[in-house]
Amino acid sequence: MSACPEYDRLEADVSAILEWLREIAERQLDAFRRRDHDAFRQYDIMLESAVGEKERAVGALRQHCRDHKCQPMDAVG
Repeated sequence: MSACPEYDRLEADVSAILEWLREIAERQLDAFRRRDHDAFRQYDIMLESAVGEKERAVGALRQHCRDHKCQPMDAVG
């Protein structure tokens, strides 16, 4: 944990969405291997949405770092 509760919250958001991306990708891989094309397409749509969420979450964390300088910028790219 850092000394900044907002940084901690934003960091947790990024971590959660990355876990969700991993989960969707694993499910999509399973659907691919089972040749379940409908499920594969559904997971593809979910992945696209989740990647957008990830980009917004990382962007919010980066912006917070720029605005408040509570963590080094290289910590979040």
